[in-house]
Amino acid sequence: MKINNNITAYITNNSLLKSEKMFANSTAKLSSGFKINKAGDDPTGYAISNRMRAQLEALDRSDVNSTTGRSVLETADASLSEVTDMVQRLNELSIKAANGSLSSNDRQTIQDEVDSLRDEIVRISKETQLNDQNLFDGTLENTGYCETNKEIRVDGYNEKTKAGTYENVSIDEQTSGDKLTVTVSGFPEGETTTMEFDYPQYYDEDKIDTDGKSLAVTTGLYVDGSNKGSVKICADGSQLITINGNEGQSLTLNISAKLGKKDSTEVTKDGVTYVMDQYQISTSSETLTLTGKGTLSIQSGANEEEKIECSLPKISLERLNLDDMDVTTEKGATKAISKVKDALTYLNAAHSKIGAYQNRVEHNIAYLEASNENLTAAMSRIKDTDMASEMTNYASQQVLTQAATSMLAQANQAPQQVLQLLQ
Repeated sequence: MKINNNITAYITNNSLLKSEKMFANSTAKLSSGFKINKAGDDPTGYAISNRMRAQLEALDRSDVNSTTGRSVLETADASLSEVTDMVQRLNELSIKAANGSLSSNDRQTIQDEVDSLRDEIVRISKETQLNDQNLFDGTLENTGYCETNKEIRVDGYNEKTKAGTYENVSIDEQTSGDKLTVTVSGFPEGETTTMEFDYPQYYDEDKIDTDGKSLAVTTGLYVDGSNKGSVKICADGSQLITINGNEGQSLTLNISAKLGKKDSTEVTKDGVTYVMDQYQISTSSETLTLTGKGTLSIQSGANEEEKIECSLPKISLERLNLDDMDVTTEKGATKAISKVKDALTYLNAAHSKIGAYQNRVEHNIAYLEASNENLTAAMSRIKDTDMASEMTNYASQQVLTQAATSMLAQANQAPQQVLQLLQ
């Protein structure tokens, strides 16, 4: 028996310290609900769970982003519905004004309402906003510019069009009778597109030139029958030329009338000769830069470049083909019916586009919610405490700690037995 070194007490104390440590860890797991409270508990699990936590927080933020984006699209859709209602009213007024029983005063009254509706369309297009961001003024449409000619502007292009620089783009227009042929080369890259258009057959017999020939009305929207594109002749003579590629690409250029010469061609119809005035565009070796910017970008995922790009179409009288709408004459009203039809076609396409974006965002929100649920379950399996199992361990460590404490007290009493030898 020895009194300088109580080996029994040392052994018992070590067991007590071990039991206390395990008891403290078990208490921490039960009180926090996590079985990994520090890196030392499970280094690999700690790293994986922290990475999952960052992913979960990013998914939560992306869900909020998508919900906000949905609000933008809902606002755009509601405003577009109002514009559509007004265009429907314009259609009704045009048909009403085309009736031959109306007097000039009646048609002027109709024209006043037409002008008021057109002004309201312009106002809505300029003032529809969310969070101080205009939706229909063209700022949320793909943008670009012409490096070589300030009279050519990129008015917009679709998502299937590759952003970048297009060199040696040329546009050539030729008129022959009541036909307009437009040839575009250099867009899409390496392609040449030829479009042929029929002029709308609207003639104003009240306007006679010096040779006794009636002048034809050439403003309007001309659509190529093969769907290769369209030409919009604006009231000021400028043109909106849209070129469609073989793989779904689409580019609209706004070309000033300053670039074109105003040619005249004669057309004979029903024995009457008409003069058709037309600005003819001729450009060569132009350089277009499509920036890939301008769209509404929704950060829809937790990682880089996980975005939904939404291009909101510009709403303007020129785009809707309503910039030159005169129903004060029967022929003008008949022409207006066709113009309103073009406007409704444009608005229906815009509605369809926004609706597709809304569906995409809705599906993305559902995907984020499912991903959040599954990732939370995976992280729970790694990090959360199994309370039933840990409670069993807690009770065991509690008993061991109490037993070790009692045994340590007994071990500390052992040296006192040496006193019996000294008596």
